[in-house]
Amino acid sequence: MDPQVTWDELLEAYANEDWPRAEELATALIAWLDSGGFPPQTITGRTLGDAWNRAIALAGCRLAMSEAGWMGIGCEQKS
Repeated sequence: MDPQVTWDELLEAYANEDWPRAEELATALIAWLDSGGFPPQTITGRTLGDAWNRAIALAGCRLAMSEAGWMGIGCEQKS
């Protein structure tokens, strides 16, 4: 797992509204982070530390999964 590649691809999938791909990438990145893996750099040109990058990556993953659910892909539908 390369969390940076996964994060970059997640951002691309989100921007393109490719919800199945976004959900796949978000799920993989959350699993990586939950198993103790290091986070990606979430903001280009800034070094903000692992705690910041982990928090932003998890929030981004959860948002992508929520959007995927909203579109009826995999996740539970929003009410």
